[in-house]
Amino acid sequence: MISVYCLIAFACCNIVTQGLLYPIETETRQIRSLDGIWQFRLDENGVGESEQWFSMPQLPEPTIPMPVPSAFNDVTQNITVHRHIGWVWYAKNFYLHNTAPRWVLRFQAASYESRVWINGQSAVNHSGGHLPFETDLTPFITSGGNVSVVRVVVAVNNTLTTTSLPPGELVIHNPTYRELVTQFDIYNYAGIDHSVILYSTSKSYVQDIVIDTQSIDFDSQHIATSATLNYSITIGGTESNVLRVLVQLIDANGVIVANNSDSQSRLVVEKPHLWEPCGMNHTHPCTEESYLYTLQVTLYNEGAFNEPVDVYRIPYIGIRTIRLTDSQFLINERPFYFHGVNAHEDSDIRGTGFDDVILAKHFNLYGWIHGNTFRTSHYPYAEEFYQLADRFGIVVIGQTAAIGMNREEYFSDRMLAHHKQVIVEMFTRDRNHPSVVMWCLANEPQSNLPVSRPYFSALVNFTRPIAAGRPLILVTNQYANNDLCMEFFDIIGINRYVAWYSDYGRLDQITSTISQDIASWRSTYPTKPILVSEYGVDTIPGLHNDPPLMFTEEYQTEFYAAYHLAFDNVSSLLHPDTGFFIGELPWTMFDFATEQSTIRVGGINHKGLFTRQRQPKAAAFLLKHRYEQFEYVTTTIKREA
Repeated sequence: MISVYCLIAFACCNIVTQGLLYPIETETRQIRSLDGIWQFRLDENGVGESEQWFSMPQLPEPTIPMPVPSAFNDVTQNITVHRHIGWVWYAKNFYLHNTAPRWVLRFQAASYESRVWINGQSAVNHSGGHLPFETDLTPFITSGGNVSVVRVVVAVNNTLTTTSLPPGELVIHNPTYRELVTQFDIYNYAGIDHSVILYSTSKSYVQDIVIDTQSIDFDSQHIATSATLNYSITIGGTESNVLRVLVQLIDANGVIVANNSDSQSRLVVEKPHLWEPCGMNHTHPCTEESYLYTLQVTLYNEGAFNEPVDVYRIPYIGIRTIRLTDSQFLINERPFYFHGVNAHEDSDIRGTGFDDVILAKHFNLYGWIHGNTFRTSHYPYAEEFYQLADRFGIVVIGQTAAIGMNREEYFSDRMLAHHKQVIVEMFTRDRNHPSVVMWCLANEPQSNLPVSRPYFSALVNFTRPIAAGRPLILVTNQYANNDLCMEFFDIIGINRYVAWYSDYGRLDQITSTISQDIASWRSTYPTKPILVSEYGVDTIPGLHNDPPLMFTEEYQTEFYAAYHLAFDNVSSLLHPDTGFFIGELPWTMFDFATEQSTIRVGGINHKGLFTRQRQPKAAAFLLKHRYEQFEYVTTTIKREA
């Protein structure tokens, strides 16, 4: 019998955040969406708060209707709205039927600085985009009666600073020319770009849940015979100390397979069905679903189980382990090879706005291309994305919004404190998803600066105790001979653009240059697996030339093929005894919006395998064929000394 262990830490830290359980409807909870058209206006002079717009029955004119969720930038024909930097204001009135003792107003995300008023009173402030925040409505609504009138006013500021993630600096050239200087290549979309939700709870309620696989036992045929899951339940509210708790793990057929009555303990599952990543020879295709359990937590008073105080369910519990060797990444003690395509939350008109149609199309195309991995580049994604990744077995590398950290002043103590806060919020939201197997703390920081070394040393030391057994990766565009921070991390992620940002047009130099680069990293860090986390070229759909020239579809196809030759020479999938290269993630899945410049036609980065409208370029078929062939490669575990 083989025992595999994956530890979970219930560690404490100085930063505290509320439980960020995804809002669901149950026997004891109600859900209401506030998505739709909100009143909206720019605050070009930054006077809204001093003039107390939050207390007015209507925002002062001029206002326009604005959809939520959506970035505000591309909804109108007005260039002033498109490039606005500073505060914008949203407002919405609604009736709240007093059918529950506690109502919570939750913003799934707003970018980047948010201030919320309810009925003219300050309710909650939040710094940072991409992650949820919420506030209890109860203190702000009228007690008594069946219905309360609620007015929500939200101010959102997209100005980036030297202590925000991502960082930036506002330059005022003259009264009509304000410029946000950043060190990243995406458009700074902003607004209430994810959903706004009302949900109810009882006075006492399930506030937080932590669950992870501690161990899986296998027989000699590598069939799972039992699994142990650690869990912890946090109860919030006024009567939490007198309530009983029942924790039940339910299989896909609705059968309870394990239960416990302690708020912190473990569940043992006999003959478990494992959550498996897709796209490997020993697993399922990425168009089919992985196995998920449901965790049900019930709070009740002694002797009154049939009248529960609160019921909460997580429907995406996956039983799986993670283990890292010096040359392989193991999921359920079998080698896993990362192959997928990065992307941005970006689409026409909506910008970064969440959209179920765009989400469904994304996963449809992921199944088509046989991709099994996604890095949330370059920020945490909407949680609905992780839920579908759980469902289909798509592996996720969860990344913070730490991009563009290219100046010494960005590595300050204040930035470090904010970076830690973002990590805690992201971990708290995403730690229960089986699809999340790795945490990426930053993308392309200037990790050759002396100031970066103590910064990332402190950040990793803070992060590791709360990482829930997941490895940490730094994605870098530096090199083995000048990087100062990679030693703190578990996996090396490198972004490379040979024959694009250097050696223009020289496709013939790619394979040897990348092979030497990978070898240099391996020589410097012989116990750390390596993956290429970005590589790609801008490609204009329909532009052709033979021989291949830059920007043509032929060039993009040959570019990828040359990189693949370098990858395959050291692949842990193709050479399990000698390989140490564990994955490849092209940049990028879809063309996306960025700032206007002489190298960005139409303000679009054209590195996508698909257009912004989700239509394939020629190289998409090359990747589709390559990834499909990976599914026929028998996986082998390298013998450990």
